[in-house]
Amino acid sequence: MHNLPECCGGHRVLQVASATTSHLSIPPSTSPSLSWSTSFRSASELATALSRLGKSFDVLQLSAGPLQGHFSVVHLKDLSIISIQTNQLLLLNGERGSDSITFSLETSGNFDDHRIFCRAIEPHSLHGFKPDLNESHFQLTAGSTTVIAITSAKKFCSFLECYGELELLENLYTCNSLRLNPEQYSKVSKQLLWYLNNPLNNAELRSMHTGHIFTLMLEAFKSTDEENFKSFEIAPRQKLIYELINWGFENSSNPVRLDEISNILFSSRRTLIQGCKENFNIGPMELLRLIRLEEVNFHLRCSELRAALDLKKVGDIANHFGFSSRGHFSAAYQNHFGETPRQTLSKANAQQAMDVKA
Repeated sequence: MHNLPECCGGHRVLQVASATTSHLSIPPSTSPSLSWSTSFRSASELATALSRLGKSFDVLQLSAGPLQGHFSVVHLKDLSIISIQTNQLLLLNGERGSDSITFSLETSGNFDDHRIFCRAIEPHSLHGFKPDLNESHFQLTAGSTTVIAITSAKKFCSFLECYGELELLENLYTCNSLRLNPEQYSKVSKQLLWYLNNPLNNAELRSMHTGHIFTLMLEAFKSTDEENFKSFEIAPRQKLIYELINWGFENSSNPVRLDEISNILFSSRRTLIQGCKENFNIGPMELLRLIRLEEVNFHLRCSELRAALDLKKVGDIANHFGFSSRGHFSAAYQNHFGETPRQTLSKANAQQAMDVKA
């Protein structure tokens, strides 16, 4: 995963210091930035927004066209609620931390392409609550709005233990998805959106609202039959896809052949091809090419990255990420991002000039 610089897409990003970042990845209740939101026009800008929460993610745009999205967050007491709106299909791949539990819902009704570790989600479902799951790998449907509450796994598990919910706690460790009835799903969605849209400065009330959300989740878990809990275990092929994407971002300037990547990941060509086709309808080499295009887009948007690598021209950046044919590269870039590389660079430079004046 990237260590993102402050500059991304022409925007200055405040890296919020947090005493709990390394442990919970959630700013403390005394953080001066209790709520904020930002638009994003690239996958790297969304990754930068997530990095402000102490979350290290690689984000990849899978569908073609200009990206328009919005990211919002509100911090309560040891709990954060985030919202991600996107007009393009996005893939997020990273680590959620050793003490992190999430409660995630899609609230717009557009969930056809949502995936959690390559698995499609069901209507009216809640996801991400397996307490011992450290990795994170999910897709967001184009035109969707996803709301996620993030808190300490230890705190929520202790909350359940205090209520004697040991059987429920066992379900959480074996499952990662729950289908709710429509009424309960609507209640959870509305409550999380209300907290997101009504941030508070009062520390006591923020702590109270965290307690309300814990109780809300307990009610949601208790309101449904046990068969609606979906058992979860990361299959070897799903783990392989996670590792392929992680490797692709870490080695984006080093294009390789399929045989080489198969050897690196200790996998067969057939397994790699099947895994990518099943999940993305493209092969592994095309997926790695999209990652390299994403990296070019990232560097075109960020002058600090270009300066660190001494890359001044579009052609220099394209060559650095393994695109040897300028014509093929430019066509692929414009087809995927809806603008030429020079247009991306020009917009980023103009935004940076405006930021300097401000």
